[in-house]
Amino acid sequence: MSLEEYKLKAKNFWRHNERLIVLIAGAFIVGMLLAGLNYWNHQNSTHKFTTAESQVITNEDVAQFGFDIENPSLAQNTVLSLTFENVDSENPLTIYVNEFEVDEATSNEESVNLDRDVLEEENTATIRREQVGFEDQTLTGVSLTSSTNFQQLLFVVTNLVAIILVFAPIMYVKYTEYVERKKVEQKFPEFLRDVVEGTRAGMSLPQAIQNTETGSYGSLDQKIQKMNAQLDWGIPFDQVLKTFAEDTGSPVIKRSIDTIIQAYQSGGNIQDVLESVGENIRSIKSLKRERESQLYGEMITGYVVYFIFIGILIALNNFLLPNLAGAQEALGGTDIGGIGGGEGGDLEENIDLYNTWFQRLVFIQGFFSGLIIGKLSEGELKAGLKHTAILFALGYLAVTFLL
Repeated sequence: MSLEEYKLKAKNFWRHNERLIVLIAGAFIVGMLLAGLNYWNHQNSTHKFTTAESQVITNEDVAQFGFDIENPSLAQNTVLSLTFENVDSENPLTIYVNEFEVDEATSNEESVNLDRDVLEEENTATIRREQVGFEDQTLTGVSLTSSTNFQQLLFVVTNLVAIILVFAPIMYVKYTEYVERKKVEQKFPEFLRDVVEGTRAGMSLPQAIQNTETGSYGSLDQKIQKMNAQLDWGIPFDQVLKTFAEDTGSPVIKRSIDTIIQAYQSGGNIQDVLESVGENIRSIKSLKRERESQLYGEMITGYVVYFIFIGILIALNNFLLPNLAGAQEALGGTDIGGIGGGEGGDLEENIDLYNTWFQRLVFIQGFFSGLIIGKLSEGELKAGLKHTAILFALGYLAVTFLL
């Protein structure tokens, strides 16, 4: 195909889908802008304190700074990020907030999740060296972020709206095509039945097809009118049928048209072929309906399995791993069951890593579960896109508030 033909096809596609393309592009731009503004606003509203002022920590001197938290009883996801120099596991530093020991720094970069029970409106953080050492450590930077449940909920809801704006038009187009194809497949046997009646009345196959123009076939009417117009223009009959099959976008109709073309070209009994094709399509539709009704329970099972999967991850992340970390600490750092990160590994240090992978697994499971549910219940992966969207939204809420 030459470049000019590609350009002509592109122009025709634009002419026939101009409004749809503009809608999809506009929704994508608005969704991305909304997501960007939401992220910028969330960063500004949750960032509470930062400083790059250096403080030397010695056997006698401590590092100390203050920060304010509005409504500490509502604070959530309060994270204190600290950067040091000359800090390692052999020269740890103890971190206090309002005289409560909250963590121990064993590396030059440390992030501390602060519980709301230790927070006040005006807070004081102190970092001191508990053991005697000969090398000074330095606190080089501090950053504090904190949010409330309402801020977190607003951030999540706005992100979901942005995602819907970006993907909803495309998913709507795909799902509309899917529904339209099902309607066409449902009316096609009726069309074949009327064509058979025409051939029995002594008409040729092209004449019988043209005689059906006045029939009512729902979504199929427009395509039949196009086929009749092509026949009037003198386009070869087999090419007209192939174009008709391509326009429907249905694999079932494409296979049926191929059979009809072969029978027409070979000069066989076209009436028997048409009746057989129509009956086969009706049988296929009936089997699909039976399968969908039988697999409805499988669809529900897919959702339940996804919820159970999320529940297991929540239990592991919020209950089992913290308790194992406490048990490991009580046993003097002994690795428990090989999940502490290797010989002498600290499970508590790896909890954040487990949490990150748990979050990724939620989205991976949601994506593939949605596609499988659609394939089982409706027979096509495209039909699973709506299930994927639902599972993604539910997984995003679970990751944000529970993991």
